Amino acid sequence: MPTIDLDDPDEFSFDEPPPRPTTPPVRRGFVLILLVLSSATLLVYGVPYVTERAGYAWEAGRARAASEALAKLDKAGIVDRAGELFRLATAAVSPAVVNVQSQRVRRVGDDRVSPAPGGPFGGGYQAVELGSGVIIDKQKGYIVTNYHVVKEADRVVVRLAQGDDVAARIVGVDPKVDIAVIQVRGDLKAEAEWGDSDKLDVGDWVLAIGSPLGFDHSVTAGIVSATERNGVRISEYESYIQTDAAINPGNSGGPLINLGGKIVGINTAIITQTGAYEGIGLAIPSRLARSVAESLIREGRVVRGYLGVRIQGLSAALARQLKLPDTHGTLIIEVQPGGPAEAAGLKVGDVLIKLDGQDIIDPQSLRVLTSSKRVGTSVPVEYVREGKHQTCDVVIQELPPAPEIIPSLGLKLKERPAASPDGQSVIEVEEVIVGSPAFQAGIRPRMLVLAVGKSRVSTLSQLEDAVRGLELSQGIPLVVQATDGRVAAIRIGGKNENAAP
Repeated sequence: MPTIDLDDPDEFSFDEPPPRPTTPPVRRGFVLILLVLSSATLLVYGVPYVTERAGYAWEAGRARAASEALAKLDKAGIVDRAGELFRLATAAVSPAVVNVQSQRVRRVGDDRVSPAPGGPFGGGYQAVELGSGVIIDKQKGYIVTNYHVVKEADRVVVRLAQGDDVAARIVGVDPKVDIAVIQVRGDLKAEAEWGDSDKLDVGDWVLAIGSPLGFDHSVTAGIVSATERNGVRISEYESYIQTDAAINPGNSGGPLINLGGKIVGINTAIITQTGAYEGIGLAIPSRLARSVAESLIREGRVVRGYLGVRIQGLSAALARQLKLPDTHGTLIIEVQPGGPAEAAGLKVGDVLIKLDGQDIIDPQSLRVLTSSKRVGTSVPVEYVREGKHQTCDVVIQELPPAPEIIPSLGLKLKERPAASPDGQSVIEVEEVIVGSPAFQAGIRPRMLVLAVGKSRVSTLSQLEDAVRGLELSQGIPLVVQATDGRVAAIRIGGKNENAAP
C-alpha cells in the first residue's frame, strides 16, 4: 500500500484538491461508443427529419406564393384569357367539323339488296366506316376528309353541326396521301381556314376535333410531339405531324388546329397496340393536305411536282465520305434526261439539302416537298457539290403518270420493312398470275425485287421511277432474291431465256 510523507510539502497541500481516481479504460471506451451511436442516430433520423420539415415548409411557401400569384393573375383576368384561347379556337372551327359515315349496299350472300323506297336514307345500306371531315368552302360545300374513310362507300352521309344528315358526293380521292374531297348541297353555316403547318414546332399546342367513337364534336388538346415524321409506311407520301392530343377511331379526317383557329393538319392515324389511343396520333400537315385538296377540286386529280432525279438517303459513313456535318439531305444517284434537274445543272453526286428554303431531311421529305409545289413555278434548290454549297433554280414540272407496265407484268408487289437493322424497306412479290410474263420468267411469291437493271430499288416509288420509259416488248431487267437467299438477274418479257433462280 502506498504511503504519503506528511513532512514533504510537495506531497500534499491544503491549497490543492485532493487527488481523484482516474477513469478506467473500459469506461472511456463505453463513453466513446455512446457518442458514436448518438451521432449516427442523429444523422440517420434527425437530419432527414429536419430536412423533411424544411422541405415541407419550402413547398408550402412555394404553394402559397403560387396561389397568391394565380390569384393576382385571376383578378387581372389573365387565367381566363389563357383558357379563352382554347375556347375561341374551338368555337371558330367546331361548327365546320362534320361527321362522315360511309355506307355500302347491304348484301345477302352474293346478292345486293336494293335500297328501300323513301328517299336516299331508306333501308338497304349498312355503315362500313365512321370518320370526320372539315368544311373548307361553305359556298360550294367542299369538305376534306381521309380517303380511307370513303374508299369502300356506295354512299356517303354527312352529319352537319346542326344535326342534319345530308348526302355527299365524292369529288376526288388521293390514296397516296390519304386525302379525299367530298361535296354536299345545302345551307352550310361555317367553314375553317387553312393554317401554315410549316410554322409548327415541337411543343406547340394543338387541338383535335372530330367524332371519336361516334361522339360528335369532341375536342382534345395536346402538343406537337414531332414534325416531318415519316417511315411509318401508312401511305406513299408521308410527312406527318405527331401529337399527343387524343385521337381515336372516328377522328380520321377531322382537323388538327392551332390556337389561332386554323387547320394545321388532317388527323389520319394512330400508332397503337390496342386499337385505341396510346398517346401517338398522326396528322397530314396542312401544306400537303391543302395542295392535294385544291388539286382535286381544281383538276379532278392530283397534279404533283416533279424534279427528275433518283435519290438515296445518307448513312453516317456516306456523310463522312462526302464531308457533310450530318445525314440530313439526299444524294442524287441519277438525273432523268430532259427533266427539270438536268435543265438546272444538277448532277449525279450532288447532295440536295434545301428546296424552296425548306430543309430536306431525307428522300421522303424531298418527295413530299416536290409533290406539293405548283407545276411551272421556279424554286431555289440548295445543294452540296464536292464539299461546296451551291444554289440553282429549278422549274417544277408535272410528275409523269405512274407507268402501267407493272400491272402488265402479271405480279402484285408490296413494300415492307426489312429485317436488317438499317431500317431500309424491301419490295416483296405478293402475288403472281399463273401464265403471266412474270410467271414465265420465274418470278414467284415472296421473292424480293432488289434492282431494275443496275438501279437498286427499295421502295415502290423507286421501282416506278426505274421502269419509267421501259417497254415490255424490250424486256424488263430485274434482280431478284429467292426465298432461299439466291440472287439472280431475270428479264421479264422480250426474248426471255431466263429460268427461276
